[in-house]
Amino acid sequence: MNEIFKHNCLNLFISSFSIICAYILDLGVLLFWFGGLLVIPGISIWFQVKYSRGHLITRLCIAVFPWLSLCGVGLFWASKTEHEGQQAMNMLMFEMPLYSIAFGCLVVIVDSLIKRVKQRS
Repeated sequence: MNEIFKHNCLNLFISSFSIICAYILDLGVLLFWFGGLLVIPGISIWFQVKYSRGHLITRLCIAVFPWLSLCGVGLFWASKTEHEGQQAMNMLMFEMPLYSIAFGCLVVIVDSLIKRVKQRS
């Protein structure tokens, strides 16, 4: 098997496992109230892109996939909630990481572009 593929699969497994464990331990709720869901996914994207290998698009996909899968499942689960207030809170809890992911990807892309411009000059 290709070394880059093995490394990226391990990165994907570890990040997915840690995100799932954090939500099983209800750390997501704690982070929700203290604004961590707006900060931690963005920081996580940065580190996952930094330690994965391959092209930028491949590294971004590896960094974003665990968060998108968690948010997708969470948004589907929240849409099934009958109480409107609880549904709104659940939707917000799973929308906040999406904003952080988008910002983290934007920062990674801008950083990559700046590095390429510096290398050319």
